[in-house]
Amino acid sequence: MNRGKEFEMELLKRVIKDYTKAKDRKDKTEVLTKYCELTGISREAAKKRFKRFIKREDTKSNTTSQRGRKKIYTSMHEEVIQVCWENLLCPCGERLHPVIAETIDRLHREGPLRHYPEDVLEETRRISLGTLKRILSGFEKPVFRKRQKGSAFIYTRVPIKADFGKNAYLEPGYIEVDFVEHNGGSSSGRFAITGVYTDLYTQWTVRGCGWGKNLESMKTIDEIVHKRIPFAVHHYHPDNDKSILKVLFERVRTNENLSLSRSRPYKKNDNAHVEQKGGDKVRKLVGYFRYDTEEEVSLLNQIYAVSDTLENFFVPTMKLKCRIKDEKGRTIKKVYEKAKTPYQRILEAPHVPDEVKDHLRRQYNKLSLVELKRRLDELLFELLSKKLRTKLKRIRGQNYDLTNTKFQGQGILI
Repeated sequence: MNRGKEFEMELLKRVIKDYTKAKDRKDKTEVLTKYCELTGISREAAKKRFKRFIKREDTKSNTTSQRGRKKIYTSMHEEVIQVCWENLLCPCGERLHPVIAETIDRLHREGPLRHYPEDVLEETRRISLGTLKRILSGFEKPVFRKRQKGSAFIYTRVPIKADFGKNAYLEPGYIEVDFVEHNGGSSSGRFAITGVYTDLYTQWTVRGCGWGKNLESMKTIDEIVHKRIPFAVHHYHPDNDKSILKVLFERVRTNENLSLSRSRPYKKNDNAHVEQKGGDKVRKLVGYFRYDTEEEVSLLNQIYAVSDTLENFFVPTMKLKCRIKDEKGRTIKKVYEKAKTPYQRILEAPHVPDEVKDHLRRQYNKLSLVELKRRLDELLFELLSKKLRTKLKRIRGQNYDLTNTKFQGQGILI
């Protein structure tokens, strides 16, 4: 409808009242003439428009009364039903209908329905299931919404950083953090959690185990790990787990020399260094079994203490030096630095104080590789002898991969 038509219809609604209230033909003619002058239409068109509008209004007034059967249940009946429904913890119509008469009698005796007329209560007792369901559909249902994970306050305080790996060539102290669950394929109940902290520059890796993924367990793991990090930490970079973010946030909040960031959700490459350590340093060592007792958690911490010392001081690791790419930007070759132990990288790092290096040298001179390996085998035997259900077999190999039932070094009997 164009603007001219809208104006004519709005004007018609206003002048029609004067036209219908006119006492004689002269008054009606004046109204009609005024309308024609304002709209520019002919008198015959105006008369037909007035007649159609009056006829339509009369039709509306005649159809305002509701057709069909007279309404039985009023707002008072709905109030009675709502009182019963709320006292029975908001059941559906099929569950409420068989007991509504008994519920009305009980609530009438106990008070909530005492002031309602008896005829209203009696009619509500005889209500049909279909009518009851229709009335219940108009009630506001209680809604229980699960709190969104993404709305956690800690996420607003810790920034996201996608390029944390560039710190691998700056100096020691930039640490990626990740966790490995020992649930055996089932997340039900409480089970052991291993925290892995990896320094990007030196590849110095420290592990700690806690029982469960709650805040107290994360604090325990964090305390265990920091006792075995020999140099100063500058920056932490975990994933988006709220428990460890809270623990590290408290540590950073009380020390202005520390920084904290987190990886992007569902982007494992943001923590690529420590993600690789989770398989190499945890799964290949203790496997994919479920560990869910305090005794096993204690054994895991003893294993990690020995294994961390052995691997950080004696086992070389390789760092990526550069990538060779073709004209289309695709990586065709990776060039690595000469393999070195994390201990050697710390000694060569110019940013590490001489006091730390001297302490590590004294510790290194006191260590026995054979004794460390023997102690590690003993602890692994104690941990895994209850998990492996097979008969005695001699296990040899170069890896700890339990899926292939192999361990590093000399064979041990299980």
